[in-house]
Amino acid sequence: MQCLLDVAQLRDQLHQHLRQTLSLAELAMLERHVDPVIDQASERLTGDLFAYAARDPASKGRVDVILTCYAAFNAVLFYRLAHLLLGLEALPGPKRMAMAQKLSNRGKLLSGAEIHPAAIIGQRFVLDHGYGTVIGETCRLGDDCYILGGVTLGARGIANNPGGKRHPTLGNNVEIGAGVKVLGPIRVGDNVFIGPSCVVTQDIPDDACVNIVNQLQIHKGSPHSQRRIISAFAIDERLHLVGEVSVGNNLTVTDGDHHPLEELILEPVVIERNHIQYAIRQGANAGRALTFPMNLSVTGPETLAVLLAPPGLSDLVIQTLQAHTSAWEVKVCQ
Repeated sequence: MQCLLDVAQLRDQLHQHLRQTLSLAELAMLERHVDPVIDQASERLTGDLFAYAARDPASKGRVDVILTCYAAFNAVLFYRLAHLLLGLEALPGPKRMAMAQKLSNRGKLLSGAEIHPAAIIGQRFVLDHGYGTVIGETCRLGDDCYILGGVTLGARGIANNPGGKRHPTLGNNVEIGAGVKVLGPIRVGDNVFIGPSCVVTQDIPDDACVNIVNQLQIHKGSPHSQRRIISAFAIDERLHLVGEVSVGNNLTVTDGDHHPLEELILEPVVIERNHIQYAIRQGANAGRALTFPMNLSVTGPETLAVLLAPPGLSDLVIQTLQAHTSAWEVKVCQ
C-alpha cells in the first residue's frame, strides 16, 4: 500500500457523520454506546478500505483517497454504522430503526447506492463505482465480495412482496459486474463470477462463472480464461447444440436443482460444422420427482459450461418421459 490508514481520521469521520445525521436527542440516547460502535465500525471499515485499495487498480493503493474521495465507499461506511446501530439491543427497537434508516439514507444521498441496514455483509466488502446499486433487507453476503455499479440484489416481485427471506444469499469471494440483477431468495455459491448485465433467478453453484453470450451460461474455471461460445435449443423433438461445439463434448440434462438426469440419453444424429442435433431417449427409469426448468451441462477437453433453461428443453424432456412412463412426478422449481 502506498499510504497507511490514519485510524484516528477514520474514527473522527465516523463521529462527524453521527453528529451530522442524528438529532441531539438521539445522540444523547446513544452517548453511552458510541465508543463500542465506533470501535467495531472502524475495525470492519479498515478491512473494507484495504480490500478496496488492493483490488481496485484505479485507487493506486491510496486508502486515504478512498476514505475521503470515493463516493461509493460512503455507502459502505454508512451501512456499517447503520447496521451496528440496528443491532444495539440496549436501545428501543423503533429508535434503533429510525437512527439506522437515517444513516442509511444519508449514505444513499452521498453515494447513489442503497444498502438496507438489516442486510448482513461480511468482511472486506468492496463496492466499486456503486452508483445505482441496491442491496435489499434480507440479503446475506459472505466475505471478500466485490460489486460494481447498477447491481440489484433484490426480490423477484415489484409491489406487495411477501415477508421473510426474499433476497439473495451470496457466498464468499463473489464478484458481480455492472448492471447485474440477482433476484429472489436464491443462493450464489463461493468463488462465483457474474458478468455484466446478467439477470440471475436460479441458484449458482460454487466456483462458477455466469455470462451472457447469446444465452445465459455458467462456465467453470477462471473468469478470464478463453471460453467457447455455445448455445442450445430444442425443437421438433431434437436438441440443437450450436456454436463452437464438438461430438467430443459430453452432454447431460440437469433439473432445476442442478441434479443430473442420468435416465436420459442424448444421441447425436446430425453432425454439421457448428451445429449438432441430438435425439433424446429414456434409459433406466428411476421414477423420481423432477424440478424445472431443465438445464444442459456441456463438458469436454476445452469446455465446461451449464446452459440455463435452453428454450424448449423442458418441454422436450417432459414429452420424452411421458411417452415412456407415467411414474414421473413433476414439480415446478420456484
